[in-house]
Amino acid sequence: MKSLFLRIFLWFWLAMVVLGAVLVVTSPFFTQSRPRVDRWQEGAESWAKERVDRAARRIAESGLEGTQSFGDRGHGRRGSEIFLFDLEGRELLDREAPEPAIDLARRVAASGTEEAARRGGLHMAARPVTDPAGRSLVIVGTLHRPPRPLDLLEPKALWWRLFLLALVVGALSLWLARYLSAPVGALRRATQRLSTGDLSARVGDPVNRRRDEIGQLARDFDAMAGRLENLIGSQRRLLRDVSHELRSPLARLTVALELARDREGDRAVEALNRIERETGRLDDLIGQLLLLERLEARAPDAKAVDFDLCDLLNEVVDDAAFEATATQRGVELEAKSPCPMRGYPALIRSALDNVLRNAVRHTAEETAVEVSIGCGDEGAEITIRDHGPGVPEEHLETLFEPFSRVAGARERSTGGAGLGLAIARRAVEVHDGSVSAQNHPDGGLEVVITLPLR
Repeated sequence: MKSLFLRIFLWFWLAMVVLGAVLVVTSPFFTQSRPRVDRWQEGAESWAKERVDRAARRIAESGLEGTQSFGDRGHGRRGSEIFLFDLEGRELLDREAPEPAIDLARRVAASGTEEAARRGGLHMAARPVTDPAGRSLVIVGTLHRPPRPLDLLEPKALWWRLFLLALVVGALSLWLARYLSAPVGALRRATQRLSTGDLSARVGDPVNRRRDEIGQLARDFDAMAGRLENLIGSQRRLLRDVSHELRSPLARLTVALELARDREGDRAVEALNRIERETGRLDDLIGQLLLLERLEARAPDAKAVDFDLCDLLNEVVDDAAFEATATQRGVELEAKSPCPMRGYPALIRSALDNVLRNAVRHTAEETAVEVSIGCGDEGAEITIRDHGPGVPEEHLETLFEPFSRVAGARERSTGGAGLGLAIARRAVEVHDGSVSAQNHPDGGLEVVITLPLR
């Protein structure tokens, strides 16, 4: 397997190599004419020659005594100096001459002609001279003047080179960015699909064919998604098969119950009524299981339609309030404006009904469940609060899971099979909404349902 680290390293290294190659290849085309460099070199050379000429005139007139008035202007990298050599290359002014100046003095002594030279930032000019005693000497003037950055830049050539370099490096960077981001984008899209419930989401080719870490990650993701699809599919099939298998004996049990009533008379009425109630509960449980399975698969039975959420909530509240009066409880609704929405009214009704009935079941006697709805541009928020004992904090996270139960005030004796709130959450999630629960500071449980309107 090729390492992604190695690929990134090699591509950056290649980009730098290409950058250097472009600089080298294009240099002859763009630096054949260098007016700024030429002016820098010619100016320093002219200045050095002028000093050498003045020094030569003094030596020709006064000999070595004239060297006392040379007056060097500084020393070191930025100063200028005058050196005097005999024909053997010995410095006669007791000054430490740089090696390039000594070499130049020897060449001029051998040729007998003026000469100028440059070694880096050291500019030199030399000429032969004869003192009043008739000795042949060589005078060398040096000037330390490194080029300024502006002297080395040629604007006309620079812009073209920068454009060409930006184009080449940009093309390499674009390829590398696409090479790295494209598979990450495919993996991200597959992850989003999986998170929304699409268990068939896969990264697939060509990312899976890559032989680096990203390819391995894509193959691991596809294997994980396949395993999840198989496990959840098996769970759903089991739930569906068990539910359907239970429906047949329930139907036969109901028929047998009616036959027993006809044959046994009044003595078995109480027991038979009990059987009938349990049979009805079992049938309701199976219906809830089947509905939960459809919601888990995000496969509603109907098509989405337009409806008013406030009107639907009013109907659910009216039904719950009518039933609550029998247990000395009530339901109060606060809804002020229409709330148009598109979705599945039957599922929203089921969600609201399950949450509201649960609140009515657990609110204290002589209290009312408080229901409010707020609609805005971003969506609708429905709040349902009871005045019961609430839920322990550690159970709030699992309150909307199937068959979830809370000990104490919310045990089996007070409710159904533990599927109502799970169905409510799945129905809300089908509409891309959310539902949450928290204990109210003043007591009781508060459930908040958030729904997008479109």
